[in-house]
Amino acid sequence: MQNLHSERVVIVGSGIIGLTHALTALEAGCKVTLVERNSRPLGASVRNFGTIWPVGLSFGKERAQALRGVQRWKELARDAGFIADACGSLSLAYRNEAWSVLQEFAFLPDSAPEGFELLSPEETIKRHPLANPEGLQGALFSPHELCIQSASALNALVAHLKSLGVNFLNQACAIKVHDDAVELADGRILPFDRCVIAAGEEMQILFPRELAAAHVRRCQLQMMRTSPVNQRLGTIMVSDLTLAHYPAFQDCPTMADLQAILHDTMPEHHQWGVHVIAAQHADGTLTLGDSHEYGPDFTPDNWSRVNDLVLGYLSTFTRLPSYRIDSRWHGVYLKSTIGQTQVVLQPRERVTMVTAMGGLGMTLSWGLAERTISMWSESCACTIS
Repeated sequence: MQNLHSERVVIVGSGIIGLTHALTALEAGCKVTLVERNSRPLGASVRNFGTIWPVGLSFGKERAQALRGVQRWKELARDAGFIADACGSLSLAYRNEAWSVLQEFAFLPDSAPEGFELLSPEETIKRHPLANPEGLQGALFSPHELCIQSASALNALVAHLKSLGVNFLNQACAIKVHDDAVELADGRILPFDRCVIAAGEEMQILFPRELAAAHVRRCQLQMMRTSPVNQRLGTIMVSDLTLAHYPAFQDCPTMADLQAILHDTMPEHHQWGVHVIAAQHADGTLTLGDSHEYGPDFTPDNWSRVNDLVLGYLSTFTRLPSYRIDSRWHGVYLKSTIGQTQVVLQPRERVTMVTAMGGLGMTLSWGLAERTISMWSESCACTIS
């Protein structure tokens, strides 16, 4: 990647998209200022499972991008001093159709070098005794996934970036982006050579027309965290509903049959967009969820029925020891309505707006940042030549 000759880069938003672009730009030789309206990251980047999730992405460019994200998270965990647990993931099948999907996926032409393991029910329970054996058809273990605690990891990343020279302006609200400068609510003007807008749903304040034309909508999630559980899951656990949620499995011939039976037998889960992930952190707590509610805005309610659906389904594929729910929260992110997992807009010549990662921002942001900064380098090279 060509050195960008100390170009001034202003980034709006210190969630994971903003932080990955800040570090990648810094590594390319830029002078980076990051603007955050709160005192620390508080949006979707700290309201998720903390799962780095290549298994959810189809083979090809995005899966390669996800695996690059795994590599970068491991590097930054070492450099910034947080835990990235290389625990992998376990997809458990309790319907014949789900087990067929897992077998089809494991034998796709691109699967061979990935290290996936198809496990019998007996092998599954032997290796992961907290999986529910009742009705288990089999499981697929993937070795690539990581689990972090999002809030503490992002705080550590912020501290690390500060130590490297990134200038953070916290409690600073960007109200307008000009062709060559960002204007803050307190009157400050921040000149830039390049600008990245990574402010989540709030970017509609800065570029409402461009965002409205980008085929994105808001998605609200309900999630929970338990008290510490005194036994280890040993991996991130999911089941039939999750297979139908992510793009990786959509090309499996039996997926249509699985989706049909889930729709017919679990209509309330379908209504609320519920699929369930159980992710355990280093302190023993579990993050559980989630639901997916779409619309221009939402009520402030945290629906107890949705939490019941999540916990009820969790009990069908895990045998957890007793626990209590210590916290419940909402998360909101933007999602493409036309199936894109990354929406990148160019509202000004030197302004890049990144949004709508569809719940995969923690996984894909490192690769996306590298692509963004690489494009800057290429444009510099063209200008010089």
